[in-house]
Amino acid sequence: MIESVDSCLTCENLVDSLKCKKHDLSVEINNVCSDHSIKKAFSKLSDCLSCANYKKESCVNPGHAASGMLCFSWSSY
Repeated sequence: MIESVDSCLTCENLVDSLKCKKHDLSVEINNVCSDHSIKKAFSKLSDCLSCANYKKESCVNPGHAASGMLCFSWSSY
């Protein structure tokens, strides 16, 4: 059976360039730790269209922002 797991990609401590701001170290896509704190608004349905920064000056990737795209600066409404 395939299951979803909470990895560093779903943690609120993850910042740009796959860096953990809590532990101040780089992480991999499949890493997880006991201090994991899930981004409650982040899901597999999240994309630029549901980001609070979409089409605003605060968007860090305005040239790439589009339906189906997601970046590490994504912010929920």
